[in-house]
Amino acid sequence: MNVTKNQTKDNELHSTRILIVDDEAFQRTVLETYVSKFGYRVCLAASGAEAIDFCQSLAPDLILLDLKMPGMNGIQTCQQLVSLSSLKYTPIIMLTGMNDTLSIKDSYSAGAMDYLIKPVNEVLLKQRIEYAIDNAKLLKRLNQKERELDEMQKLAHVGSFELSVENRNICISSSCKGLIGLSSNELKLTFNEFLNHVHEDDRQHVIFTLENACKNKQSYIVEYRFIYDEKEYIIYQKGEYTHVIDGDNDKSYLIGSFQDVTEERNAKESLSYSRYYDSLTDLTNRAFFESQIQHILSQPPTDSLFMVAFIGLDRFTLINDDVGHEGGDEVLKEIASRFRQYENMGHTVSRFSGDVFTMLIVNLHHIEECNKFLDEILETVRDPVTYKDRQLHVTASIGSSVFPLESENGRQLLIGAEAAMMLSAEDGGNRYTYRTHHMNTETQKRLTILKEMRGAIENDEFTVYYQPQVSSDSMEIVGMEALVRWQHPEKGMISPADFIPVAEESGLIKPIGDIVTRKACNQTKKWLDMGFNLVVGINISAQQFESDDFIDNLVSIIRESEVPFTNIEVEITESMAVKNPTKTIEILDKLRNMGIKTSMDDFGTGYSSLSQLQTLPLDTLKVDQAFVKQIRKNKTKSNYDNSAIANAIIVMSHSLGLKVIAEGVETLDQCEFLQHLKSDVLQGYLFSRPIDPEEFELLLIAQTDRTASAWKGIINQLKTG
Repeated sequence: MNVTKNQTKDNELHSTRILIVDDEAFQRTVLETYVSKFGYRVCLAASGAEAIDFCQSLAPDLILLDLKMPGMNGIQTCQQLVSLSSLKYTPIIMLTGMNDTLSIKDSYSAGAMDYLIKPVNEVLLKQRIEYAIDNAKLLKRLNQKERELDEMQKLAHVGSFELSVENRNICISSSCKGLIGLSSNELKLTFNEFLNHVHEDDRQHVIFTLENACKNKQSYIVEYRFIYDEKEYIIYQKGEYTHVIDGDNDKSYLIGSFQDVTEERNAKESLSYSRYYDSLTDLTNRAFFESQIQHILSQPPTDSLFMVAFIGLDRFTLINDDVGHEGGDEVLKEIASRFRQYENMGHTVSRFSGDVFTMLIVNLHHIEECNKFLDEILETVRDPVTYKDRQLHVTASIGSSVFPLESENGRQLLIGAEAAMMLSAEDGGNRYTYRTHHMNTETQKRLTILKEMRGAIENDEFTVYYQPQVSSDSMEIVGMEALVRWQHPEKGMISPADFIPVAEESGLIKPIGDIVTRKACNQTKKWLDMGFNLVVGINISAQQFESDDFIDNLVSIIRESEVPFTNIEVEITESMAVKNPTKTIEILDKLRNMGIKTSMDDFGTGYSSLSQLQTLPLDTLKVDQAFVKQIRKNKTKSNYDNSAIANAIIVMSHSLGLKVIAEGVETLDQCEFLQHLKSDVLQGYLFSRPIDPEEFELLLIAQTDRTASAWKGIINQLKTG
């Protein structure tokens, strides 16, 4: 067996033809000796022109080409050789006596695969030739496989694609030339250029499907009409999201296949239509709707909600009695036509049965969005329907169930939404109901808060309370944290825990944040003018921080109040900092360069690491009250229990050159321990709860010219009071 293998290898070597091109006879002889010794067939050429003539009649398997030759040099010869179609897979190794990067670079640019420095080393020459020939054979096999795959794809009416998420360029396989008529120049195009070929009625659906796949990092299926050269194709596209780490770069793609299903759809149009479409309204039917729910549940979204809605037309039998079944059918078709706007947004709309429609609303993030959709659907149905010069007034009863808040089971979502629709009808119709009583109660509560909150902004009901921040050395007030409060005219003081989440969901947190910043800056300027040098800490919400105009808006408010930048400290949370570290560093750097102080609130409760903390341009670290409140003095051992985390955070912060504010100080034991650890500033109920500006001003005046012991007396008065 070994003899047979060796014989085969010898035959392959002897049949491999190598062309040596060199104007010097001695060099040709040396190279011929080496190459013959290796077992290859040798051909010789004394000039570039001679080499080109030879290759036009007989293609070698490899070319050894001298760089420096009279007349046509090696670079020029190489450029002409690689242009010959017969040498498509023939590697060229350049031989040069000039060991400079420019010559090597020119060789590669001309089309050479490799280079060798003269005088040539025999062992190195053998290795380079073997590698080049093996590589050429591999390339030839790969191209052959690619051609075979391309032919198979053409026969199957299938093509492949790769869409870059970052630069939104799309590459389409060459089989698509025959598939949908694209030319070679159009196989690499921008996503927008590709969309120009998608039928305008299907374009929004394609955009939504692909963007949703990128956002949720999942697979997808979409079918649409593709127009090229005035011919319409029906394309079935299947793809998936993939993420590739290439060195320091992270790249994301959508990859998958195109399939021309025009003939198949036309041939099966009648069967498919009756199976999945409603003949009256041209919407999808119950079978299709249920299959879509199963499809989305096969890879359920992890960071979004979806909603199943049943929409029953109220008292539809009366419409049939009034205008007949023909009139009733016209009403159903008109409502279906209005619902198509949701299909264009990427949602699924079906006629489930009789006078009941269903919708699958995807890519939602909180219940407020669900409410918005349901209100909009009710309004869409309410618009009068014109039939034979008559205005027919129609309303709907809607039932809804939300994944995963109510169920993660497709059957239960359907049953729940249908049952909720019946409850809406029993309550008189023209309304929507969620499956669970809890969701309805919470929804109404949130809607009430949202409505009143918008009025509160207009009526200036939001005020700012201040909690003192005390120097652990002097025990004097050196700053304060500004905290929003809502003074409702009827309900009194509303807890931030009740309205802040709704403000964040609805986007009202930004105007409320501006109100707090403006009032805090104006108040601080007043106290500065009274002689109190204070720094005010202003909490910034994630939505404020991530908005493009955050810095400009903040600077405008500060300048309007005429308070110095150095008396403002912007507080962000740990979770905000780690969400987008690069952008966080950029923003904090800009703030610090203007003199505005920067602080991280709630440290230790999030996910940041020490390495991330080192890179953030911060002035202050606030120890979360959860760690401070645990500190207890051990009377028997004369030390402190549950103090390790607070201790570690303070020591670490000081080692990084950060000022430390300890929050949640409630006892003298905690105060003494934190003073011992040299926490720079203390904040908590031991000194004062958050209080209105008038009370805070009295504290400032009371501590004027007092000693630390006198301030402790004020503390005791506050405690006993």
